Amino acid sequence: MKKLTLLSAALASVMVLTACESGFNDSVKEYCDTQRKQAPSEIEALPQITAFVPMKFEPKTDRMPFVLPKPEISQPASAKPVSCEQPDRERPMEELEQYSLDNLFMRGTIMMDNKLRALIQTADGVVVRVVPGMHMGLNFGKVIRVAPDSVEVEEFISDGNGCWNKKSSRIDLIEAE
Repeated sequence: MKKLTLLSAALASVMVLTACESGFNDSVKEYCDTQRKQAPSEIEALPQITAFVPMKFEPKTDRMPFVLPKPEISQPASAKPVSCEQPDRERPMEELEQYSLDNLFMRGTIMMDNKLRALIQTADGVVVRVVPGMHMGLNFGKVIRVAPDSVEVEEFISDGNGCWNKKSSRIDLIEAE
């Protein structure tokens, strides 16, 4: 009885394996062939690794690596009076002096009280009416002229020695797209 059961189990397994063999082997062989064709022919060599060279730390001369550096001490400005042109630092700051001229955009003009006023928009989206004499920009800029298509601003640029040079800039009208 045991021999018969063992024989029937062996016969069944042989039949199952032969039935699967024909379709399975063909698809596996086809897959392997396509993979061989797509495989790269050469493998790139690994890059050369440079050897790490440790540096000797001298605590008395080198800066401590986990401590923030101290700010440099600058030379105090000379106390002698400067005889060149200076911006007026005593006047109160105006609304548009907190923005760089690069962040201000001319959106149009409007005529009020027989004066042409420019409509200047900040990067925040606030629109301010500007007339000659107002100040704008980070470099003590003063509006010199308002034209229908531009605003002319005269700025003070420091020369680093305590004197200031005037520079003329212009903000052009940005047309709607």
